[in-house]
Amino acid sequence: MSEDKKIFSNIGIVVAVLAGIAILIGIVATGLIDGESSDRTAWQEKKVLDRIKPLGVVATTAEEAQKASPKLAEPAPVVASGPMSAEQVYNTACLACHSTGVAGAPKTGDVAAWAPRIAQGEDVLFEHATKGFKGMPPRGGSSQLTDEEVKAAIDFMLAKSQ
Repeated sequence: MSEDKKIFSNIGIVVAVLAGIAILIGIVATGLIDGESSDRTAWQEKKVLDRIKPLGVVATTAEEAQKASPKLAEPAPVVASGPMSAEQVYNTACLACHSTGVAGAPKTGDVAAWAPRIAQGEDVLFEHATKGFKGMPPRGGSSQLTDEEVKAAIDFMLAKSQ
């Protein structure tokens, strides 16, 4: 046998052995997967459920809160807060935008910017402040503010802008 034929013969044997090994691995793998298909399906379902589970739960009672988060010994006490002053409302809800002019908000103290708004009347200003207007969210983004607190904040800004 010539040298070339031996090399081709050896390559043929190696390819046949590798193909046999690949087929054997495929048969074994299929047998393992079929034998564990119910376990694999349960595992896949668990992974999907973990991926789509909600980030949290709303607890409406202390018992539900305790179940949802057993680390909490007791719920945090609710601190009653009284009505805020006009300046407090301004500093917490209005200052961020009305001190810098964000989203077209008239700056507090800018008489020229406030003049056309003042001309519309306090009812329109109150409506814009409570319902939102252009870039301004309702109640300046502080939904807990009462109508009286919103009105006081408007009066506070108007007094500084006339």
